[in-house]
Amino acid sequence: MKLFKVLLTTAMILFLVNTAFAEYYPRTAVVTELDIDNDRVIATDWAGLSWEFFGIEDWCELDIVSMILDDNNTPETIYDDIIVKAYYGGWVNEF
Repeated sequence: MKLFKVLLTTAMILFLVNTAFAEYYPRTAVVTELDIDNDRVIATDWAGLSWEFFGIEDWCELDIVSMILDDNNTPETIYDDIIVKAYYGGWVNEF
């Protein structure tokens, strides 16, 4: 009985993880501007699209930002996607 519960729990977790992350994808950009007055970071990706998120505490211009984005249930367009999380990915001059 205990093995059955473990297997069932594992299957449920795997299902939830696959469902939960189906609409998320990674995107990398370079910080191009810091709006100190509004606590906003502005980054530009390789396609020239600008992305904004809040919380400039440790960010600097030319930092590389690795973002997890949500496609907002519209996989056919990127223009309404939402930044779920932004991670520091290094500095441009390090590469």
